[in-house]
Amino acid sequence: MRYLLNGFQPATPVGPQGIVYANQAAVSITKGDCLFADAAGALTNTPNAFASTFVGVAAFSYDNSGGTTRAVKIGYYPAQAGILYWVKGETTTLVEASHVGLTVDLEDCDSIDASDTTCLYYGFLITEVDVSTEAVAANTQGFAKGYFVNTADES
Repeated sequence: MRYLLNGFQPATPVGPQGIVYANQAAVSITKGDCLFADAAGALTNTPNAFASTFVGVAAFSYDNSGGTTRAVKIGYYPAQAGILYWVKGETTTLVEASHVGLTVDLEDCDSIDASDTTCLYYGFLITEVDVSTEAVAANTQGFAKGYFVNTADES
C-alpha cells in the first residue's frame, strides 16, 4: 500500500456516481479532507468544531482561496457507513490493535485521535490498523481503516 498523507483515502471502491457536488467556500481544499458546511452553507475544511455540520470527504483538490464563496462547486463523498477509509493517526497516540472496534474523534480535517473516544455528532469507527514499518515511516502514529458513524450530541 502506498501511504498518502492528504486525508481520508477511500478503501472501499467508490464510483463517480457516489460523488455529490456543493458550493465551495473561499478556501483551499485537499482531496481527502473532511468537509463541513459553514454558516452560509458553503463547504469548507476549516471547522470550528467537528459537529453537526460535517458532510463528507473531499473527492478532489481545489484551491479557491483567492476566489469567491459559491463561485465553484467541490465534489465530495457523503458520510456513509458503507464507505471504508484509510486515515492517518494524529497526536502522540500510536494507532494499535486495541483500538479496533472503538469509535474515535476526528482530530483535524485529515486525521483521527485514537486516544479520544468522546465524539460530537460524528466519529470514526476503526475496523483495522496498520502500524507496519512502512506505515509508521509514512506517519509516526500509523494508519486506521474504518468508517464514519453518527454519535450522540454530547454538548
